[in-house]
Amino acid sequence: MDAAQRIEEFRKMAQANPDDELAHFALGQALLNADRHAEAIGALKYVTRLNPDFSKAWVLLGEAHVGVGDDLQAVEVWQQGYEVAIKQGHLMPANEIKAFLEAQGAEVPDVSPGQVAEAGPEDDREPEEGEIRDHRTGRIGQVMQFNPFGDEIGEWIQGHISQESWQDWMEMSVKVINELRLDLGDPQAQQMYDQYMRDFLAIPESLFEGKKYL
Repeated sequence: MDAAQRIEEFRKMAQANPDDELAHFALGQALLNADRHAEAIGALKYVTRLNPDFSKAWVLLGEAHVGVGDDLQAVEVWQQGYEVAIKQGHLMPANEIKAFLEAQGAEVPDVSPGQVAEAGPEDDREPEEGEIRDHRTGRIGQVMQFNPFGDEIGEWIQGHISQESWQDWMEMSVKVINELRLDLGDPQAQQMYDQYMRDFLAIPESLFEGKKYL
């Protein structure tokens, strides 16, 4: 399936499921990847209306505005998205947005730790035995007792992601598979699944370089 076919497939899913932010996000991401920036803006803006806490959508929406030459609007979008990401504890999107804003010479919003959603005093302490500071959220959680994939990616997950964050991904992964109708026997579906997992858990992209999808 080429890029144009993929876009049309996602467009059909988005039209059939107008309240499904994942379908619209997949459409927006595919449009952005195809350099169809103006169309991507419409799809990604719709995602942020459906789910204002969808941090990655704010990242891509800013990129789409840059793609059409509207840097001022991109900065405004990223500043709003940075506050969303910090408050949700989504560190990877927050860091992406911060880098974009700094590259634009724009102000990075000052969001204090006390504003972070669901943060508690226990997050200021050092992890104890059987605990880990989760790379995704910065919060302390339980250490995972297994390597979920038996490979380098799974090893990184076990060493950096808490059991709680992994469980959050397990719940989200069901939604990703079902709502995007992913057939994990298809290499392109496997790659898309990994992309969502990478973004959700803030896994370094370098770990996926050279991975073969069969």
